[in-house]
Amino acid sequence: MKRPPHYAPIEGTMPSIEWIHVERLSIDHAYQRSPENDASRRLIIHIAAKFDWRLCLPLVVSRRPDDTYVIIDGQHRWLAARRRGDILQLPCCAFRYESTQEEARMFILANRSRRPISRLDDYFAALAAGDEDALEIQQIVTDAGFEVARKESPASSPPAGKIAFISANATAIRRSGAPVASAALTDMAVAFRGQKLGHGGAIFGALVKILHKPKPEFDPDRLVSTLLARSADEWGRSANGLRGGDVRSTALQKMIMEAYNKPALAIAAQ
Repeated sequence: MKRPPHYAPIEGTMPSIEWIHVERLSIDHAYQRSPENDASRRLIIHIAAKFDWRLCLPLVVSRRPDDTYVIIDGQHRWLAARRRGDILQLPCCAFRYESTQEEARMFILANRSRRPISRLDDYFAALAAGDEDALEIQQIVTDAGFEVARKESPASSPPAGKIAFISANATAIRRSGAPVASAALTDMAVAFRGQKLGHGGAIFGALVKILHKPKPEFDPDRLVSTLLARSADEWGRSANGLRGGDVRSTALQKMIMEAYNKPALAIAAQ
């Protein structure tokens, strides 16, 4: 078949697909990332503890002139297999590179071109898999009258009636419980009906903090009335310039409660 004229020529040669003994594999510390950090250790332990062949993609390795195999991509899977001791071979795509420099260049390209899965993509995949946590989030969001946005764009907010702060929901459920997360979303649905929630995550976090352990005299209806005094965008913009989701939520918590504690006429006049 002829190559389409707008495509560049294919680079490199086709690899051989091989099962290689774990003891024949190694890494080159000149360019490979060190696994001696907390995040890598946790990942290796997790893969080893719950090793699943269905998730073990072939490693990308360099077959050097002396017939040694050096890992370009997949060292965590390799280290996890060695940690277990009962996995003797791993599937590998073996390439022949011209030099260590070319190996290092391929290592950089492989890692830079890898697109991490977004939190929303992870949520929808978990939902399709029947994950209990994802199903619980879906139920809470739906009961409040929202939908989870399928995409999140840094340049624009989700449409009215949709939210994208799934990670904040999961954290709220874990730390404060599903009833608190549900109440916070329901308050937002009532107070900001028909509005885009560009600052929704920060507002939601603030409401969760408020509703987590309210005082006995706390009035939920008054909280909703307080929220109604401003638009969602106005509340969110009042915390502009602050970095970090928790920092912004804490600042908004303080602002909302200051407004909550003012007389009703003062709130309406803001």
